[in-house]
Amino acid sequence: MSKIAIAVAIAALVAFVAVRNSAAGKDPGFSQITSGEVIRFFRTGASFDKLKQEWHIPVHGWVYQPQDSTVRKALFASIMKNEFGLEPTDETEANFTRRINLMIADNERARRIVISIAGKTFVLPESAANGHFASTITLSASTVEEFRSNATLRYSAVVDSSIDSRFDGEVLLIEPAGLSIISDIDDTVKISNINDRRGLLENTFLLDFTAVPGMAALYEQWSEQDASFHFVSSSPWQLYAPLDEFLAASGFPVATLTLKAVRFRDTTLFDLFKKGTETKPAAIENILETYRGRRFILVGDSGEHDPEVYATLLRKFPDQILKVYIRNVGGESVDNDRFTMLFDGIDNNRWQLFDEADSIQPFE
Repeated sequence: MSKIAIAVAIAALVAFVAVRNSAAGKDPGFSQITSGEVIRFFRTGASFDKLKQEWHIPVHGWVYQPQDSTVRKALFASIMKNEFGLEPTDETEANFTRRINLMIADNERARRIVISIAGKTFVLPESAANGHFASTITLSASTVEEFRSNATLRYSAVVDSSIDSRFDGEVLLIEPAGLSIISDIDDTVKISNINDRRGLLENTFLLDFTAVPGMAALYEQWSEQDASFHFVSSSPWQLYAPLDEFLAASGFPVATLTLKAVRFRDTTLFDLFKKGTETKPAAIENILETYRGRRFILVGDSGEHDPEVYATLLRKFPDQILKVYIRNVGGESVDNDRFTMLFDGIDNNRWQLFDEADSIQPFE
């Protein structure tokens, strides 16, 4: 083989390796997405290490290809009508289309997302089979101080010039000490009728999301005490955007959201909300352990398993959890067997079953 042929072969090999490494996500210069794909960043909460004077910043997101399948949408509409007598109307068609399309979006795996944050660039780990990617970035206190906006640090995906969309994210800078609220969403701050499958489906896929009266004002009062907020829910991650928009439009303070990973298939349309005992304890414990210097209020409802989860956590973290509030959605009494057993031995001042937001008793 001539020297020229060898040189050409080597050049071709180098080019091949470069392309392969880029496809595998090895040190790409920009996020590996194609036109039409979407990067959805989920708002997270950063924690501060006083000893090292640095912020630990979680970045979590989802890369997907939007879908608009008339066939699958019609299939779901047929199931809802035949099984539950529900069907989209002119008023609810837009909600149904958006939410179903989010549930059937095409998850993109093995994609590396590159972000620009605080004047630095970071390459995140590859997305998983469900399209999610996550990493924790460390930044010095001085760097964050330069780029922060009040208690928020913003960032964006670095994309190729051929991508005509911008994808932004934000992280809440949560101080080591202070008050934090951990709250459920469904039937705690949003009317969902989670114990009625027909009502749950109607409120999830058809109707405009509706706030529980008085709860936004209550949370705003806590916000005025410089509280931070974390919503932990059994709702699926696919509905993050409409849920976050609802919370903002209803006047709830800005918050992190921890939702549930769901691999959506036609046959699992009606199994989106698993028991809270399967997902919530680990998610809440992670928040408590991340912010050991903060004190917490837990807010949930009696419709499913919030009392069981919260009573267990109150016993496990008695020094961090100030109080538990349970919204009464089933007309239960504090004297029934469920609550007397769950909160046996716990000071009555540490928990409250309430009907209306304005009946909330201040924590001591």
